[in-house]
Amino acid sequence: MNKILNKGGININLNNNGCHQSQCDNEKFNCTDTFRAIDASCIPEPPKEETVAYGSFYDPTGDGVTVTPVTPPTLGQKVIFTTPGPSLNVDPAPVPNNTTDLQVATSGVYEVSMDISVSLTVSSDLHPTTDVQFGLFINDSILAIGSIFESSHSISASPGDQFVILNMINTVGRTIQLRLNKDDRLSIRVFKFTGNVTGNVLYRFPSLIVTKIAD
Repeated sequence: MNKILNKGGININLNNNGCHQSQCDNEKFNCTDTFRAIDASCIPEPPKEETVAYGSFYDPTGDGVTVTPVTPPTLGQKVIFTTPGPSLNVDPAPVPNNTTDLQVATSGVYEVSMDISVSLTVSSDLHPTTDVQFGLFINDSILAIGSIFESSHSISASPGDQFVILNMINTVGRTIQLRLNKDDRLSIRVFKFTGNVTGNVLYRFPSLIVTKIAD
């Protein structure tokens, strides 16, 4: 006569021939002549502990940095930061990227938020249109999908209108999710800069926030 024991959701069949047999809920067995061997598929895997990772970069000084023209396919300038925020497994990259790039220590899915204040001061006797675009780059060369954000303006004037001066400051940004590999570096770069510009175009108060949300 067989005797059935239940331990932790696993039915153990102690049969008459001395064979200790285990049975899972999925009806799988594993039996030997001298000892009980539990089918590996019966044993639940222990829960995985996700690696916490976060970091940020700022420039709270408010000092304006001049945006320089971009001539494709050459990549535009990197946005410069002065102050790292709280961090764990996401830190400023080694020199020479220590003021521009955040580097992740573990692979996973990350949420990245970017913000920047753009100052457009344009003086022209033309009808000026200016467009400045920024994007998130991985390892200096890969543009992250969905990461482009921009500041632009356009003025239309009637014939005979005089010299135009425009001052505009606005804050633009974007939040995306992407998968990163260990040691990937993230930076914000000027992606495009076009327009009839005779004055300064500056950026101020940039921020880059990187948070791991899943392995």
